[in-house]
Amino acid sequence: MEYKKWYDKDIKTSMLGFGAMRLKTVNGEIDEEKGFALFDHAYQNGINYFDTAMPYTDGKNEAFVGKALKRYPRESFYLATKLTLRLFEKREEIVNIIDKQLEILQTDYIDMYLLHAMNKERLQVAKEWKVFDLIDKWKNEGKIKYIGFSFHGDYEAFREMLDSYNWDFCQIQLNYLDTEFQQGIKGYYDLEKRKIPVVIMEPIKGGKLAGFNKNIEKIFKDHSDASIASWALRWVGSLPGVKVILSGMNEIDQMVDNIETFTNFKPLDKGEQEVVLKVKSALQEIKAVGCTNCKYCLPCTTNINIPGYFSLLNNYRMFENEDDSKWNFKNLKQNFALPNECIECGKCLEDCPQNINIPEELKKIAGELKFLNF
Repeated sequence: MEYKKWYDKDIKTSMLGFGAMRLKTVNGEIDEEKGFALFDHAYQNGINYFDTAMPYTDGKNEAFVGKALKRYPRESFYLATKLTLRLFEKREEIVNIIDKQLEILQTDYIDMYLLHAMNKERLQVAKEWKVFDLIDKWKNEGKIKYIGFSFHGDYEAFREMLDSYNWDFCQIQLNYLDTEFQQGIKGYYDLEKRKIPVVIMEPIKGGKLAGFNKNIEKIFKDHSDASIASWALRWVGSLPGVKVILSGMNEIDQMVDNIETFTNFKPLDKGEQEVVLKVKSALQEIKAVGCTNCKYCLPCTTNINIPGYFSLLNNYRMFENEDDSKWNFKNLKQNFALPNECIECGKCLEDCPQNINIPEELKKIAGELKFLNF
């Protein structure tokens, strides 16, 4: 496993971090057997950075991550979790939230503590609620060690976030397809210039950059036999300011492949960078919906599985497999409302970190996938 030092800080993290956001569930509960197997494989193969958050897996993720990590020596890994301001209505609700998180996570301290999914609006809330005073207090008490933020907003808001606090690190969404999205590559260079360690989320764009239709895959395969996902991971890993790359692995084979990528890691050379640019151009022509399956838009007022339907549309655009689309549509239809049942209430628009015009995109699905007989 390749490790990166966080500039002048006494921190050395595995380049591959385990994002627990997408752990599999059975009847609404996290599948402990599969989950423990993933944590064990990660830990045994040198991954030492584990990431969770309050709302993940319907609020059950922190408890499971705490239970899984409790089996290892506390000083042998870094634990990251977050303060999710959108879950609260007033400051009084968060004053003692750190103690509740420590209890749930079964630990005496949290290594990396982030203000979660920040944007311009949430920064204003943080200022009004004097959140920076709170996290400083928690840090002085030894309950958290390093303070950062994860970001889902535009570049202007990102610069305002950077100037609002003396950050220990920052977590951004970045991949080779989204260099102009949210803070984009410009935001990354700002962090590198300030020597603020960078943690990357969505390096494979919620799995979208792990496999394509044959024409696009051929561009990669003509160059090497490496997995498609490894190209995306190596692209962000080639940026010198990136210290951790989070992957939401929920299958052992995904983890095995990703660990291989970060064993004897090699940054992309000039020729490989050109291959990635060629694939990026081909993907941009597909114009798929930019959903990363984060599920912040759920629950939907009318019970539409928004990311499920967007995944259906995106997968058909990339793979053009009618049988697979019909099978997935059948499962969605059995459990959720149809996309044309959207009442355009606007709730999802407020919560979507990708700023997707969800009602408009839902309207396109029935028209584009007519073979599904909506």
